[in-house]
Amino acid sequence: MTLVPPSLPDTLPFTKMHGSGNDFVLLDHRTLAIPEASLAHLVRGMCRRRLGIGADGVILIESPKAEHAGTDFHWRYFNADGSVGELCGNGAMCGARFAWMQGIAPARCRFSTMSGMVEAEVFTGSGDSRVTVDLVDSSPIRQDVFIEGHRFDTVTIGVPHAVTVVDDADAFASDADFDAFGRSIRQHPAFAPAGVNVDVIHCIDSHTIRMRTYERGVEAETLACGTGASASAVLAAVRGLVTPPVTVMTSSGRPVEVDFIRRGDTAIRIRLTGEACTVATGHVLTGGIQ
Repeated sequence: MTLVPPSLPDTLPFTKMHGSGNDFVLLDHRTLAIPEASLAHLVRGMCRRRLGIGADGVILIESPKAEHAGTDFHWRYFNADGSVGELCGNGAMCGARFAWMQGIAPARCRFSTMSGMVEAEVFTGSGDSRVTVDLVDSSPIRQDVFIEGHRFDTVTIGVPHAVTVVDDADAFASDADFDAFGRSIRQHPAFAPAGVNVDVIHCIDSHTIRMRTYERGVEAETLACGTGASASAVLAAVRGLVTPPVTVMTSSGRPVEVDFIRRGDTAIRIRLTGEACTVATGHVLTGGIQ
């Protein structure tokens, strides 16, 4: 028997944005009457490409939590499959710009997430779509996971990532083969039960890397991943391959910049800078969500 989620409002105002190619639907959830039990169903429907709006995830901007004094808003993230995401770097950038555009927060803002506090700066000059977010510190890097002939270094920056260095990330696999490879690593027992995001990188020079990411929750390669870019840059620095700041070339062709201070096999003061652009605004008819 299929459970029918609680009823939704007939229409919901939304904003579609992308962060360097990582795309999201944003909802001002401060006053919307969306039943909590309906959120996963709504997210899956809105994110479904061709049948919905299409996105890698949904971001809810909510009123500040009483326990988080001094914050401008609370940020919640859902992956395209309806699962909860603790943090998303590009999503944090889009959330900050959305909050500034809606008058919810100033250009320099602070907001709470499941992974901790994030500070952001929205660049407001004409034609400047950049946003900088200060992310949580990285976990210590684990350097002893070998799967399918590849060495994976694992690091958590809000969410877990497994990173492998190859000669050429673009030639590593076709799109379909990359998804199959990413899925096998994401579901590997070494990362059970939560699974992991998978990043394949190669170094271009001492300050630049190329990255491809298979994202859990999307279950496919995405055009960009902010936490993946941060994890990949930190890992490459710990391996002695690059020195911060690091420019990360994403699959969208749009670069993001990661700066940080290395502390042994961890990193602190991680700052991610990329673009956060509005694509469309409108109303979704919830009766069409499948």
